[in-house]
Amino acid sequence: MTTVVSRNSTVLDRAALIACGVRTGKTTSCAACAAKAEGFLRIADTGALDGLAAAICRSRVGGACQECTTKATEILRLVGVVR
Repeated sequence: MTTVVSRNSTVLDRAALIACGVRTGKTTSCAACAAKAEGFLRIADTGALDGLAAAICRSRVGGACQECTTKATEILRLVGVVR
């Protein structure tokens, strides 16, 4: 049986912004990160830090970079997997 978790738009928007890169003055993510937000949260629900970091990372070389690992950790905190 598969559990479906309904997300409110605030959590989706925040996860997308974290993945896209939080910066001063930036209030929304790009369209690509917004489209992937639900997938990021599904991975986050499993607690798979490496998998989430790899999904966020665009480097595609030898795993996720440190910046994307940090972003993944923040998304895990957002969903309550990491404190």
